[in-house]
Formats: sequence, C-alpha cells, structure tokens
Amino acid sequence: MKNIVYILLVAVALVFGACKKSSTPAFKSNNFSNGKAGEMILAIDTAYWTPATIRCIYEVIQQPQPAINQIQPMFDVLQCSNKDLLASFMRHRNIVQFDYNPNYGGNQYELKENPYSSPQIQVVIRGNNQDSCLALFLQHKDEIIQAMYDNDIARLQNAHRNLNNPALEKKIKQKFGISMTIPEHYMVGREEPDFLWLLYRTPKNDRFIMIYKSEAYPLTVPKVVEERNRITKAYIQGAVQGAYPIVADLEGLPLSQEYKIHYHDGIELRGLWASVRDKMGGPFYSFTMLTPDQDSCITIDGFVYAPQEEKRDYLREVESIVKSLK
Repeated sequence: MKNIVYILLVAVALVFGACKKSSTPAFKSNNFSNGKAGEMILAIDTAYWTPATIRCIYEVIQQPQPAINQIQPMFDVLQCSNKDLLASFMRHRNIVQFDYNPNYGGNQYELKENPYSSPQIQVVIRGNNQDSCLALFLQHKDEIIQAMYDNDIARLQNAHRNLNNPALEKKIKQKFGISMTIPEHYMVGREEPDFLWLLYRTPKNDRFIMIYKSEAYPLTVPKVVEERNRITKAYIQGAVQGAYPIVADLEGLPLSQEYKIHYHDGIELRGLWASVRDKMGGPFYSFTMLTPDQDSCITIDGFVYAPQEEKRDYLREVESIVKSLK
C-alpha cells in the first residue's frame, strides 16, 4: 500500500508541475483531480477481495481498449480498502467503490460527477449482499466505463486548454470555420487549401492531427475511409519513397457509430492505419461531419505511431483533441 501511495503522490506532482495556470480555467486549479492517465481506484474491503469477485470486476474494468494494435486494458487499477480511499484517494479522477454492510436495507447505485475534485467520476455501490452488489455493477457496467472514459478525455482537454497554441487555433478557425483546442507542442507539418496536418514528434513516437475539407458525401464508413485514403495518399508522404498511410483493411474494423460533438452531428471511426510500401502503422480516431450549409464534409483525424510503446494513452490524447471541436 505504501508503494501505491508513493506512486500516486509522484503522479500528482507531475500533473501539477506540467500545468500552467490559465486565465479562464475550466476547473479550479486548487481542486484538480489527480491520478495517472487511464487509471482508476477500486475501493473494496479486504474481506471481499475474493478471486471470483475481483475477476468479475476486472473483466469489466480491464476489458481491452478497442481498435488498437496491441492488447491494453481500458483502465489500470489501483485497489484499496474503503478506509484507505477516505485517507488517500478521494481526489482521484476515477473511483469505483463497493460498500458492503449487512445492516443496509437494500442495494443502491450512484454515479457522481465531481464530488471531491474536478473532473472526477465516483461510482458508489452500496448493499447488504455481495452477489447483489456485483449484479448491480454488471447492470451498469457500460455506463461506468463510458463515464470514466469521458472523464479521462475531459481531464486531457483541460490540460490542453492551459497549454494551448493560440496561433494554430486561429489558423484552424480561419481555414475551416471551426474552433478546437490545440496543445502548444503541436506544429504544422503540411498545409494545403483543403488540408492541415499537425505534428507532435518525439524520439520515440509521433502523434498527428489531420483536418481536411471535402465536397459533401454520404457519411458512411466506406465513403469516409475512401476519402481518408485519398487525402493521405495526396498529402502525407511516408518514410520511404512512394509510401503513404491508409486505413488498414481488417475484419471488424474500423468501428463506427453516429456521434455528436457539441452541436456537430457526424460519424466517428476507430481503427488502424497501415502504410503502403512500408511497415508503419498504428491506431486512429476520426470524426466526420457535414458543414451547416451541407455543401462540404470536414474530417478531424488523430493518429499515432509508437512502434516500441503502448499506444492507449497516446490515442486518447489525440481523441481528446478531436473532441475539443466546438
């Protein structure tokens, strides 16, 4: 337990050290939630840490992150007792708490937003029977995972607002008529009349944001993929001559659904990209919408290249940028 507390305190110090104060912060800086990216607290008293119980809960919380080219859990878990939760972890960004007591009259499920810090999700399941509490957890599992996932995105977006790039944001507004929050470490890789490619490159990995405008087309998966492949072939040159990225043709991918970002209705895709004439590849997340006049489509696409690293957190970073659309 001491090691967990130490790790968490180090993570808190890193988070606060990395964020500078904004003139209009989305959240109060003195009550900012803590914890590492992709992490959650599971509070359950030791008497109930049975293999069957933990397996049931972990199968939900640590289900694989969808549409990445390696197996990574949706969330990393720090497990503690309810006593330790109250003492050390109440400001963590994501909390799932099981509160068993034979004197309780029934079972109760609560999902709270920002109860002790911000942004924060706390799920509390109270009951007098372990099996019925687990059943309640499973009944709400999709809502719990989605709430914690959205909370991770919100926390990244707040960090980006405090470390943003106003010049790039102005360029995007003038070029495409949309507002987005762009972190300060992104730079322009290529610009064309209908296209903007933003890069964040480090010695170990690359993160990219594409924004492009096309003549209006039906918002179906085949058409979105076709247009993405056309754009990347035209504008993104790979590491070797003649190479360029395309959407990987794999069974079951890309995943898609109708989606709304703020007041923009569109379609989101999650999938993998691969490189023609090269061995590069990785995950991507995109959102495509029609413009208000219905004459054009705008796509915002984030993709990742990190061949020697886990990719979940990098993908969530670019997804949070795409979802900053206003």
